[in-house]
Amino acid sequence: MGKKSKYWILLLMSLLFCMPYLGQAKKMIVSDRVGDTWVEGYDLSFRDSQNNIVSLNQLKGKVVIINLWATWCPPCLAEMPSLDQLYKDFSGNNKIVFLSVDIDGNLKASGKFLAKRKYSLPLYQLNSALPNALNTKSIPTTIILDKAGKLVNKHVGGMNFGSQKFRKSLLELSRE
Repeated sequence: MGKKSKYWILLLMSLLFCMPYLGQAKKMIVSDRVGDTWVEGYDLSFRDSQNNIVSLNQLKGKVVIINLWATWCPPCLAEMPSLDQLYKDFSGNNKIVFLSVDIDGNLKASGKFLAKRKYSLPLYQLNSALPNALNTKSIPTTIILDKAGKLVNKHVGGMNFGSQKFRKSLLELSRE
């Protein structure tokens, strides 16, 4: 069996394991539970390869797209070209922020991976734990927050970022 055939079989098997988790999240405020109360505005932060830290609190007023992925994940690799194209297409919209988050936290290796494929996505790693509302056990996972920091969508599994319906919804969110 050829290398290409093995890749496609691995991709299909990975998709089968992700299927039970596919779905859309309810709209909710990104928060975490402390005792008997909810604390809004959880300070989730990310680190880039230059050790700059970006927190969700700094991104209020912008639509935030967080894509959790890894270089060894076939469904992640399958969706990466359309995610990169989406990033390029919306790069002129300063109301939308993309956070491509390598869950392995090896920014040097994932940076080489992106460069080899000529992807332009901004690369980050988690700098703090994901709050319960955003946590996942599967990748890829794409999280979309509106300008107020409310969870609009949490999609576990591969996505088609080239969908016109998705692009239109993203544009509408950036205008709200």
